[in-house]
Amino acid sequence: MKLRQEWVSRVQIVSGALKLSATILRNMSADETGTDKRETSGRLAELKKTVANGKTFADVFDQVLSQPIRWLALLGFLAALCGLVILVMFVFTRLFAVEPSEFQLGGTNSHILFAKEQHQGGDREYVAIVNPQGWQATAIPVNSGERVSFVAGGKICLDLNEISEMVRKKKSYEDEWEKKEGLRENDPTDKRVPEDFFTEEEKKSLTVGRRWVDPDGYDLNVFEPRFRGRRDRYLLPDKQAGGLVGGVSQESIEPERSDAFFIGRKAEYTATKDGTLWLTVNDVQYSDPNNKYLFYNDNIGSFWVRIVVKSR
Repeated sequence: MKLRQEWVSRVQIVSGALKLSATILRNMSADETGTDKRETSGRLAELKKTVANGKTFADVFDQVLSQPIRWLALLGFLAALCGLVILVMFVFTRLFAVEPSEFQLGGTNSHILFAKEQHQGGDREYVAIVNPQGWQATAIPVNSGERVSFVAGGKICLDLNEISEMVRKKKSYEDEWEKKEGLRENDPTDKRVPEDFFTEEEKKSLTVGRRWVDPDGYDLNVFEPRFRGRRDRYLLPDKQAGGLVGGVSQESIEPERSDAFFIGRKAEYTATKDGTLWLTVNDVQYSDPNNKYLFYNDNIGSFWVRIVVKSR
């Protein structure tokens, strides 16, 4: 019984809100005269009485439909909202010369955000998101001899553990200096903060060695793996660590190491065979087929890539 009363109360609240919204829409469409104001006041009183009588949502909706002025005002509002959405999409597609195809983020696959095919020349344009967790099929078909151009951006980090360790150290230093200096974290009059007291040694320890990097990646002469022997085990050992890499293979078969090519922030590539375009980042390869992305698990961030496939 108590549960039923709660639901009745909720329905009355929703009904009242809808009725008040309908009255506001009508008032917006009416002339601001004394008669209109008196009519609005009368309708508000009528709506209050309706709420008190426990009218349902269906009753309210029927009342809105029975009033032509309210109905037209509601239709006008919805039409204006749809027009605004269409205008925004039109301006966006003109600015970026793309058309919306799919919008997905996250997961283990590369996702095409936008796609457009040029009717003259047959060129195809795409914008994709790449996560640094191993090979990801883009579902973009390429044929042997086609030229593919890439422009990429974004940031990734290849060492989540180092970032986590830095955050832990920073918290430890903050707690230490808070006690030493008697800092009051909840007192707005105390303008002192822990980082004002960090020693030079502490500041140095908080510097991240493997910083966030763009699609050009880290220079392997600077970014040394923990064990030097791993340098030759990168997907492309002679290219920058963490850099954007592409490959062409069948849609369900990941590219071989020999199929990989470096992209970075900008590149041109001529396909040597038919297949699907795949994307990844340059990181250590692991021989265990059951855990081949072991060294990709601590990567975070993402790259965006604009891809143009030019027909032969």
